[in-house]
Amino acid sequence: MRSLLLIGAFWLGAAPLIAQLRPPRVPSPPAAGDAKGRAGARGDERELTELPKFTPVPAPPLQGLAQKQFFWFTMYPDFVVQYDPDTDTVAKKVKLQHGLFWNTTLTHDRKRLLVVTGQQRVVEVVDLAAGAVTATHSFDEEGLILRLRDVRELPGGLHWLLRFDRVKKQVDRYSFEPAQWWLYDVEKKQATKKFAKLPEALERGAQLLPDGATWQGQDDEGNLLLLDGQKLTEQGRIDLRTQRYFGAGAIRLTGQDLLDRRDPGRLRMLFTSNDPVEKSRSTWGIVELDLVQKSITEVVEFGPSQNTWGLRIAPRKLVAAAMTGSFGERDQKARLLMYDLRTGQKIAESYEEFRPRRSLVAIAPDGDKFYIGVAGSDFEVFDAQCRRLKTVELEGEIAGRIYTIDG
Repeated sequence: MRSLLLIGAFWLGAAPLIAQLRPPRVPSPPAAGDAKGRAGARGDERELTELPKFTPVPAPPLQGLAQKQFFWFTMYPDFVVQYDPDTDTVAKKVKLQHGLFWNTTLTHDRKRLLVVTGQQRVVEVVDLAAGAVTATHSFDEEGLILRLRDVRELPGGLHWLLRFDRVKKQVDRYSFEPAQWWLYDVEKKQATKKFAKLPEALERGAQLLPDGATWQGQDDEGNLLLLDGQKLTEQGRIDLRTQRYFGAGAIRLTGQDLLDRRDPGRLRMLFTSNDPVEKSRSTWGIVELDLVQKSITEVVEFGPSQNTWGLRIAPRKLVAAAMTGSFGERDQKARLLMYDLRTGQKIAESYEEFRPRRSLVAIAPDGDKFYIGVAGSDFEVFDAQCRRLKTVELEGEIAGRIYTIDG
């Protein structure tokens, strides 16, 4: 026992000396899950709180639907193509400057396509009227490999939001860094802010309304929110939850506007709602929203909703083409349908067999034809009665979204 006490006394007396001989303790870096610590270490902001000031640029007017319209899309290996649905021929081909494309974004004024190229480190601006690449924007960061995953145009068109995946080049390996958003000044060609998270409204998929000055958002209950274009603060809301009659379900907007998102004062949108009698099914129809008075002006219910996908709307005629089937199966038997969107009535239908991974990709502006594509360099063209017309072969594989643009 005496030996143990002597040893304990020795350690108590020696403790201060041992502490002085130890090297100073270096604080541990933030844990991998500590996003706040990582953001601080990079010197950027955790979240963007306010967007830049802007001058609103509206969407094209409703009168533009009376003009001739074209399809625009990307085609392998490095082209943006203008396609005439009246003649089913290619009208223009724009060769990209930095190789293979990855994704495209149509600007709010529908005059330019922002195409990601250059191994996802370049944005090429394609002017649709000129049919040419008019600007390029390259991105890099010292010691890192950047991959541009998302491009979003902000109100006014002079700033973009860019999301990058970032890979750090170590001595003996590559390591993944946290994804990062950039607020990018288009005229100065530089990032003015770097941050880790979008404002909540944009994170939840807010869309710019036709006036070019207001965001369309949604609250937790599904009501439509009207948000200030710069500060993202609520300016008003349209109640979609209150029962229109006893037992009626809430209105759920599908995001498709029959006015082609051109009218700054109203939206006329497809919706679904719970059936008040048969609880296991839903109904569909059209709801018109007054963006000035912030109210519902009309609701037209069509009946039980249809289990379709790939719905494409022709705003000139208010008809839509749709498709059902099992996307990706080897022998795909699909049902093609045409609907009158004024009444919800089915106009025509047919059953067709397609090769794997084919789907409905476009409808002609007048609704007299629709197009089956994907997984190939061809369009299979059908008329408004769902009868096969022809197959159109192009020079390269068709990829990405097809945009319908005024000529």
